[in-house]
Order: sequence, then C-alpha cells, then structure tokens
Amino acid sequence: MMISRPRLSTALLLMGLLALPGCDSDKGPEQLQKAEAKYQELTTRGLSARDARWDEVVAEFEAVPQESKARAEADKRLKALRAARGELPPQPLATPGSTGPGASGVDAKRAACEALAKKLGESRTDASRELVRRALAQCHADLTQLEANSHPPGEDGQDSH
Repeated sequence: MMISRPRLSTALLLMGLLALPGCDSDKGPEQLQKAEAKYQELTTRGLSARDARWDEVVAEFEAVPQESKARAEADKRLKALRAARGELPPQPLATPGSTGPGASGVDAKRAACEALAKKLGESRTDASRELVRRALAQCHADLTQLEANSHPPGEDGQDSH
C-alpha cells in the first residue's frame, strides 16, 4: 500500500503538469497589446478622439475578455476614450473683463458680457430672461468681432514708433 501513494501522487503531479499549459488560455493580454499598438499609432498621428478611426481601437479594447487579467487596463483606456469622445462642456456665458483706465475695448466688452450674464441669472420672468439672452448673444458676437480685429502693438504689421 505504501507503494501506491507515491504512484498516485506522481500521477496527480503529471496530470497537473499536463493540464497547466491549457490553463493559460487568457487571450486578453494579446488583445490589449494589439489595441495599445493601434492606440499609440493614432495618438502619435494626433487624430482627434472623434475621428472614425478610433472606432476600431475602441472595438479592440472591448474585445478583451471580461475575465481576463488585462481587462482592468482595457477598461481604463475605454473610459478615457469615451470621455474624450463625449460632448464638450458648454462655453461659459462670460469671461471676466475689466473696465476703467487702461482697459482695452475687448476687456470692456468682456466686462459688459459678464454683467449681462449675471443679469441673465438674476432674471425672474421668461420675457426679461429672453431680452437679456438676446442682448448677451449680441454681446458675444460683438466680442468675437472685437477679438478678431484687435492685435497687440506691432502685430498688425505697422511700426509702433
């Protein structure tokens, strides 16, 4: 009987060793590596995350099996890609401007737009809100025009002397 135990343990050890290569069937790391290569290629090319070529990269990351040890890294990349492809946050209603001596026309217009944005927030009725919204839209249009036409001294091609 003592002889059968070493044979049994040897047989179990052999079966375990034979089964070991079959246990490592995780294809996730290979898929992750393939997706990472495409990710790096598109990043190096400077393509916007909204470019259609990123769809293939997203599909590659999604193809990493859920049970894979590489899935956590794939999920991180997917989360970052989805955030980059999502909607941009809305522009603020106004940016701070300044008034007074030395303020440029652009700064003064920014201050006027800022004041209108505050007034819009304080409006109580739909009618007054609509009036202020229109005035703010016009202010933004005027500000855009001013910014497009204003240049620092010397930038317009003329000497500042």
